[in-house]
Amino acid sequence: MNKKELALKLFDLGVLQFGEFTLKSGLQSPFYLDFRRIVAYPDILKNISEQLWNLVTDLEFDHLCGVPYAALSLSSTMAVLHSKSMIVKRKEQKKHGTKKMVEGIYQKGDTCVVIDDVISSGISMIETLEALEGEGLKIKHVLSIVDRMQGGAVMLNDYGYEVRTVYTIREVLEYLKEGGKVNQKQYTDTLVFIETNRIDFEQVRARRKQRTSYSYKKIGKEAKHPVAKRLTEIVLKKKTNLCCSADVKTSAELLALADAVGPNICMIKTHTDNLSDFTPEIIEELKKLAEKHNFLIFEDRKFADIGHIVMQQFTAAPLCIADWADVVTVHVVAGSSSIEALKATGKLDTTALIVVAEMSTQDTLTDQKYTEKAMTIAEQHSDIVLGTVSQNYRSDNPGIMMLTPGINTDRKKDGLGQTYNHPDEAFAKRGVDIMIVGRGIYSSDNPRLQSEIYKKIGWESYLKRDNDA
Repeated sequence: MNKKELALKLFDLGVLQFGEFTLKSGLQSPFYLDFRRIVAYPDILKNISEQLWNLVTDLEFDHLCGVPYAALSLSSTMAVLHSKSMIVKRKEQKKHGTKKMVEGIYQKGDTCVVIDDVISSGISMIETLEALEGEGLKIKHVLSIVDRMQGGAVMLNDYGYEVRTVYTIREVLEYLKEGGKVNQKQYTDTLVFIETNRIDFEQVRARRKQRTSYSYKKIGKEAKHPVAKRLTEIVLKKKTNLCCSADVKTSAELLALADAVGPNICMIKTHTDNLSDFTPEIIEELKKLAEKHNFLIFEDRKFADIGHIVMQQFTAAPLCIADWADVVTVHVVAGSSSIEALKATGKLDTTALIVVAEMSTQDTLTDQKYTEKAMTIAEQHSDIVLGTVSQNYRSDNPGIMMLTPGINTDRKKDGLGQTYNHPDEAFAKRGVDIMIVGRGIYSSDNPRLQSEIYKKIGWESYLKRDNDA
């Protein structure tokens, strides 16, 4: 069958229906597409699968993957007909067996074409893409039988994917009208609905940014890494969600600052490679202060290189970070390989990771697509990831904290691209769990007093948020 004949047949089989239907989004639609029905008609399933395959005959790729559940039959048929490897992304993670979200035989760096039956908002497609890319798969093209022309395909293109579809809903309507399957009113009502109910990209993005806030008790209960649990215990015992960023240049400055702010913080964030006079003895002194004041040592190393180098940076002298840091940061510009490399050192039993998902600089390159991929990678490694550094995103996993730098009671920019946010906004509007304050404390005339002020503001902001929730 050609495309017109197939469209008419799909109507006869009830795949395209007209009436009043409530969509997943809550919208009342005058039409509905139900491609789950085609599994009962092998010839039609085969025909549609061939139409989809024709969209990728010019591409080279390793695997097919259908968005669960409607597109699984499509990817399976295409895989069988053309001897192509298929992988499966689960709708939800199993709590037994391998507990994998993605099933199949694949390697990091393999390419994959992802298939859905209908593209509406594009959200379900994005969720599948994030899971696959979190496993190291590379995806450039997505396929669909029908584009509802309500903005999902445009949004996916905006995310950097090329969308190829067999039909647009307008094409389907034209075929049905020509074939006498729909009357003028059905035709017009459907087109009007499409034009007046396009997806608002900003609303979709905002919904994806809005994460539920959790109490520290809930976070501690759900956290998997012992360092994460210890951090929540410190937070609750000392009633502080303040991490002081010690961006100083000498060891004497670091130790003096740690002793001054120690009673008011849950962590101190260090840059030991920035110390002009670093020695291993300084770390021993810092550890004594951490024990005295009950705070964690957070080395902001931002590991981002290839696996072999990352392992050396983590373990090698003179810093020997793996031997003393409670927490370290890691970028995921190389995918999850940096995390896997750090895990391979065998040192993550006593050191937890924080994934840098978003930067606080004005012109950051950590755009939305990068941030969402970073969040997915963090969630897939929740056994060793304590949290994420981000400005707007909190993981849906209660055990993964949101840490936000660029916090200052003085809303301003520093002239070097750093933008600041007030603690109230950070906790109330963004769902922050741990605020990171640097110059607002260490550049003040009285760091001890300033840390006490930030501690009080941060804790009261958290209590207000928790009560509001």
